[in-house]
Amino acid sequence: MKKIYRSLNSILSFKEGDLNKWGILVLITMVLFTNEISAQTADQKSKIAQQSNLAKLGQLEQSYARKAALEKKEAIQIANKNGWQIKMTNEDGSFSELQKIDQGLPIYFTTFNAAAARSTRANHLNSGGSLGLSLDGQGMTAHVWDGGHARVSHQEYDGPGGNNRVTIKDIASEGGTRLNFHAAHVTGTISASGVRAEAKGMAPQTKIDGYMWNNDIAEATTAAADGMLLSNHSYGFRGDLVPDQYFGAYIDESRAWDEVMFNAPFYLMVVAAGNDGNKDTYNAAPLDGNSSYDKLTGHSTSKNNLVVANAQDANVNTNGTLVSVSINSSSSEGPTDDYRIKPDITGNGTNVFSTYESSNTAYNSITGTSMASPNVTGSLLLVQQHYNNLNGNFMKAATLKGLALHTADDAGPSGPDAVYGWGLLNAKAAAETVTTNGNESKVEELTLTNGQTYTITVDSDGSSPLLASISWTDRPGTAVTATNSNNAVLVNDLDIRVSKGATTYSPYRLTGITTNGIGDNKVDPFERVDIANASGTYTITVTNKGTLTGGSQNFSLIVTGLTGTPVVCNATVPTGVNSSSVAGTTATVNWTEIAGASYDVRYRQTGASSWTTLAATGTSQVLSSLTPSTSYEAQVRSKCSDGTNSSYSASVGFTTTAVQLNYCASNGQNVSDEHISNVQIGTINNTTGAGTGGYNDFTATSTSLAKGSTNTISITPTWSGTKYNEGYSVWIDYNQDGDFTDAGEQVWSNSPSQTTPVSGDFTIPTSAKDGNTRMRVSMKYNAIPTSCESFQYGEVEDYTINITGATADTQAPTVPTGLVASAVTETTLTLSWTDATDNVAVTAYDVYQGTSNLGSVTTNTANITGLTANTAYQFSVRAKDAAGNESAASTTLNVTTAGSTGTACTSGVSTFPYNEGFENTLGAWSQSTADDIDWSVDANGTPSNGTGPASATQGSYYIYVEASGNGTGYPNKRAILTSPCFDLTATTQASFSFSYHMNGAADMGSIAVEASTDQGSNWTSIWSQTGSQGNSWINATIDLSSYTGGGVQLRFNRVTGATWQADIAIDNISLTDTSSTPVNQCDGVEAYSNTKAYQVGNRVTFQGSLYERTATGWTNLGSCSTTNSFVTTTDLNGPPVTNLSTKISVYPNPVMGPTINVLTQDTSTKSYVIYNILGQTVDQGRFNTSIDVQALEAGSYFIQVGNKNARFIKQ
Repeated sequence: MKKIYRSLNSILSFKEGDLNKWGILVLITMVLFTNEISAQTADQKSKIAQQSNLAKLGQLEQSYARKAALEKKEAIQIANKNGWQIKMTNEDGSFSELQKIDQGLPIYFTTFNAAAARSTRANHLNSGGSLGLSLDGQGMTAHVWDGGHARVSHQEYDGPGGNNRVTIKDIASEGGTRLNFHAAHVTGTISASGVRAEAKGMAPQTKIDGYMWNNDIAEATTAAADGMLLSNHSYGFRGDLVPDQYFGAYIDESRAWDEVMFNAPFYLMVVAAGNDGNKDTYNAAPLDGNSSYDKLTGHSTSKNNLVVANAQDANVNTNGTLVSVSINSSSSEGPTDDYRIKPDITGNGTNVFSTYESSNTAYNSITGTSMASPNVTGSLLLVQQHYNNLNGNFMKAATLKGLALHTADDAGPSGPDAVYGWGLLNAKAAAETVTTNGNESKVEELTLTNGQTYTITVDSDGSSPLLASISWTDRPGTAVTATNSNNAVLVNDLDIRVSKGATTYSPYRLTGITTNGIGDNKVDPFERVDIANASGTYTITVTNKGTLTGGSQNFSLIVTGLTGTPVVCNATVPTGVNSSSVAGTTATVNWTEIAGASYDVRYRQTGASSWTTLAATGTSQVLSSLTPSTSYEAQVRSKCSDGTNSSYSASVGFTTTAVQLNYCASNGQNVSDEHISNVQIGTINNTTGAGTGGYNDFTATSTSLAKGSTNTISITPTWSGTKYNEGYSVWIDYNQDGDFTDAGEQVWSNSPSQTTPVSGDFTIPTSAKDGNTRMRVSMKYNAIPTSCESFQYGEVEDYTINITGATADTQAPTVPTGLVASAVTETTLTLSWTDATDNVAVTAYDVYQGTSNLGSVTTNTANITGLTANTAYQFSVRAKDAAGNESAASTTLNVTTAGSTGTACTSGVSTFPYNEGFENTLGAWSQSTADDIDWSVDANGTPSNGTGPASATQGSYYIYVEASGNGTGYPNKRAILTSPCFDLTATTQASFSFSYHMNGAADMGSIAVEASTDQGSNWTSIWSQTGSQGNSWINATIDLSSYTGGGVQLRFNRVTGATWQADIAIDNISLTDTSSTPVNQCDGVEAYSNTKAYQVGNRVTFQGSLYERTATGWTNLGSCSTTNSFVTTTDLNGPPVTNLSTKISVYPNPVMGPTINVLTQDTSTKSYVIYNILGQTVDQGRFNTSIDVQALEAGSYFIQVGNKNARFIKQ
């Protein structure tokens, strides 16, 4: 390791001590040197996609891809400036590649080089295996992310499963194929066909989609949305160079992978635990002080993935029973800081023989959890394939993970531990559990709603242990920044208990680093109850603690050790099919039981072409949401677990009852002078005489009108003599509630006239209820009638309208406007806006905080809670309708919550002057988490043209905010950098000074300095600047006297404008106690000499004052008798300006006479150019030692002196 460490130092051009001082983070590959066959079809991928949150996955992919690209771009820029290599091969043969910069430090992904099928019993599933399943991964695909690519033409990637089974998926983004031995070895461990028998992979006919590790999270998000089931990741952080806080912690990377898996519930990520088992000195702050444990970092601490430890080749007998196994001492130990059981499981990764990349026939043997991980990935792919062969669909990732942990062979101490996890993978036992599902085992995918108690009774077989497990994919938790935080990151905590009589059995849990016990597990998303010597009937209960986030939680139940007496199932056509309890909208279908069978019940309206099918387990099924007064038919068939189905039974018919509605009466009392003689709408064309008592019931006459359709109604009046003015109105009971008073149910009206006929158009709303409903047509003399009116002259007629399915509504609502915030407190606020409109109806509004959807409301207000005091937030609103159409987002509203009261900071910087130049580090300053973008440390110019400084004003580095990227860097993106606490208790006067560079477009945004005396709860602006200030460093000084006598924090608050050309930089920070007792600060400082070259930071005395050299001149630090008269502008009365690298003096400065003297080491005649502060040439020529400047007006100038290739510009 010392040799490797020294090599890395040499490659990066660092001193060995610099690495120790900077704590460079390096990521490493932990080498970790480790029937009828159905393929995964496009239809199955589509079904998986339907059960995944594709919208969220799309957002995550864009977010992760954008973040990775920006991080990579910044890393390459800084590496080029510092002479760091982007890619390298280390002395031990491992490969490293730069990924990003973290706080000025380079972070690399790196590989660290350090009889498998028999150990995991995958050979029992393969062709020729004892189970007779012939599972070789036919038609399946595994995904591999690694330090490069496998050689796709290797002979092992051809064979019975087809040729060219390895596909490189990121050739375009990586600029071609990047061959890598480690990626080739991992690929072969999963899929080698066995040209050389000892190299045969776990799934020798499977396909491989290969990727480099760059942009892994974004690429995996895309693949998961496309139906990816399993991926292998044999890499991770390099343990000797990460901060101690990383060990066992649930960090941002851990959370990001959990977020992907939660939104893609069929995707299981398999990762290597690491090779630091023998490295007990890397973690200086191990959990519970035990340096032999707590070695997992990064994605190895995620909740939802499967983390694999590395065992020696196991001793397994011919029937697949484990005899013995021991851990490889290099395998990294857990647990996590919240005592989750990690690693999860153990595979064989010792001396694994597999493919190499150097030729089409290259092989090698290597060891590590990198080899154990693909050993497990390939084996689990076979179990997933077996489940699909039996059930016609794939199981969720929680089920697959649960099967692996449930059936693992215990190793090490009894029960789970932080070395082996739940034990050695036993793919044979997992496959047998799938095979016997419904008899000796149960494998069920269920949903627990909030507060629900799920209960099931099972019968033990009386000889095997009874094991009951639950497994679930948990929501992403909150990332942890503290060291060894024991706070659980589990979001939804489910509990399993098994009981018999008065005895209740609880699941396993870790009680310490090296101990486990039985009790309430509050941290793991997998729980298992073990009952030895079980006999009789047991009750399994699943509940949840607290409130389930999201209202429900999907989980998988796995039970083994059940009675092995199978029920013989014959899929015969069910008999005794009948209907009962028929009502207006519901009915029950019944049938006679068939032993061991489940059932499908299908029903439809009589004469319809399509069926609705429901699955049933008993002998009856309730049908709901039926249409009143409608004829239906239903059929039943039986199903057996062997996949056989009966034919459907003959149909049983029934008619739902009518909903008894009592419409109000309406009529014309006298029809002797006028009546309605014809009504036309749809297929109705009804010509009649006057009705008795001014009313005609034509409800037996009907027409069908489609939702969303526009229809014309025509009414013809008839007068017996004189024509009179008649008013009209038409109503339809759209919601079928027995009245015409609901909004929109008066569909047309017409003012009194003698026109004949009269007509008008109306549109059936898509919200109307399907089925038959009442239409009322009314005509009244000289006025528009109301729906329940009895009037003197005129007539009323009622008809039936059959509302049918709508044509597709594709029109989105309008954009909500007028978004405002009110009642803003520290943690809550209320949003309100003006209602949007829609062609049908707006049904809800989605409220967004930034890009996160907080949920939906049905009104135009939303109460927002759970906010942080004194924090800036962005909100927007989108309207949507019942058809799923959604408007564009409203204008973004920026809101800052109220500040909370607090006490001043303490234990801060108390020695002054305090100086910070950000020399390749942020020092004690910290990035805010309540903003949009970060400050960066830079040197020698920012990446964007026409903005940012060319160099630092003090030292080599400065900090700046990169404004590039529409939507990422601008507009209105906030970047906050916060100082340490300054303890001004002992001071009475203080000042804060800094240099800023603010050059770019006119609308480049703003920067402010803000102060807080309550530890960041409230901030007050004490200085600000907006717009471009020119292409030079500007000095600023702020009086902090009002903050003396206590603690204060400062922060730079930068908000970008409307353009990318807006990089603002900060340098040369100083906080000075200006109340100190005057002393002679020039003691021990040499006097200025015009024969000496000075560097930035050098101090001299000159004409009774102390000066410090800057990049462009001298800064006056005050007279020699004091220490409290700092000046923040270059002093024109200071020493002559001397170049930093060549002896050139310009004096006197300022020029008091007609000439200025310019001394250089070159005494020959030289050319010169003098510029004014606008960059305009005002004089030029040649000189030896002095230049005539009497023609120049009073002001500041720059002089450029050139000799061969040397150029000097001095003010």
